Amino acid sequence: MKANTLLMKEINKNNIRKQLKIMGKATKPELAARTGLSVVTVNSLLEELVKNGEIRKGESIPSNGGRPCQQYIFNEDYKYAVIIYGHQKNNQNLIRLLVINLLGQCVERKEKYFAKVQVDSFDSWLLKIFEKYGKKAGFIAFGLPGEEVDGMITVNDYPDIVGKEFMEHYQSTYKVPVIFENDINAVVSGYYSYRIPAEAENIVGLYFPRIYAPGAGIIIHGEIYKGAGNFAGEISRIPVAYSWEELDYGDTCQVVKSVGELLIVYSCVLAPDFFVLYGDFWTEEIKSGLKEAIKDSLKGQFVVKLVFSEELERDFEQGMITLALDELEKQIRKEGGEEVCF
Repeated sequence: MKANTLLMKEINKNNIRKQLKIMGKATKPELAARTGLSVVTVNSLLEELVKNGEIRKGESIPSNGGRPCQQYIFNEDYKYAVIIYGHQKNNQNLIRLLVINLLGQCVERKEKYFAKVQVDSFDSWLLKIFEKYGKKAGFIAFGLPGEEVDGMITVNDYPDIVGKEFMEHYQSTYKVPVIFENDINAVVSGYYSYRIPAEAENIVGLYFPRIYAPGAGIIIHGEIYKGAGNFAGEISRIPVAYSWEELDYGDTCQVVKSVGELLIVYSCVLAPDFFVLYGDFWTEEIKSGLKEAIKDSLKGQFVVKLVFSEELERDFEQGMITLALDELEKQIRKEGGEEVCF
């Protein structure tokens, strides 16, 4: 019974968090109306949220002939997430750091080209960030090419970070949770979050960085599909006409042949609503060649819809911010005791 009561209390508290985040500021009666809770319950929970700093007291505003009402303000700077994500640009490794607040607003940004990515490559940034933000920096989210399973980097374009040392280093050094997301999974998640037609539930994103083998991100029924060992999307081993190490991205015939075969495989196995293709080599000849080659191969039995995007950076950042906010809110709920076992 006690666990049930505690769980209900934390669920109600999180309801207030969500509504106040949407509203920005509100009075107790306004929150009661939005949450369906009594003013007495709202008052009690607000006291706790104000005490721990999640919510701030605002101005007292006039009410309809009664006593002035206290406004309460969502504290977007209660916690921060630190995001580090990287991709290839100008045939180099471009890494960006973002610090975001609880509204997903970027409060600090850095970027740098790295000739080589190693286990401790990001300490020069993070030591300063954690010195500046202290305990408000709630966790670190990495968005990098490759896969992570139970703290082990299993596959990665940066061979020096493969193994357990990478995740262990950042967890032990900064004493915060650390999560790792595959780059194209984050990209396609960002695209899905705000740019697709409402009726589309299944999409495949393909990223061709040139200097590394391509990767795929798969969304099925609105959720990222990672497969066993998070291996889904590691497409470099799928046999195609020209290996990715040898492919001349300036040769239209080679690109159409290899990319076309890859699209045919995914069409036959997953039949997504559409593909989003990221790269910097999509000429009109390649686009039309791919469409014709796929149409001929599938003989009209399946219509492949292709979207050629040059917005990888925007989608990648949006995906990482969405992921980071979700994890940050989970952390706050856990600290508040919402995850009560009974």
